[in-house]
Amino acid sequence: MENYDGFLKNSKKIQRTKILPLRWIGNLCEKYANHHLGKFLYYSDHDDYGISCRYHAYMSTILYKPYTWWGTYYKLDMDK
Repeated sequence: MENYDGFLKNSKKIQRTKILPLRWIGNLCEKYANHHLGKFLYYSDHDDYGISCRYHAYMSTILYKPYTWWGTYYKLDMDK
C-alpha cells in the first residue's frame, strides 16, 4: 500500500435499488456471470465455438441482467 495514490477516493458507489435482498441477488449473480464470461472468452480464443462456448455466452448474458437491474456499480471520476 506504499504506492497508493488515492485514486479510489474518486470512485462513486451507485446502488441501483434500495431493496437489500435484490441488491444481494444482483451482486451474487455478477460473480457467476464473470465466471461464465471468462469461460466463454477462453473457448473463443481457442476457436472452439461448440455447445459449451455457446452455453457460457448465454449464461453470462442471463446472469448479468440482475446485476444491471439491481447491482452495485462503482464509477470512477477521471476529471478529479
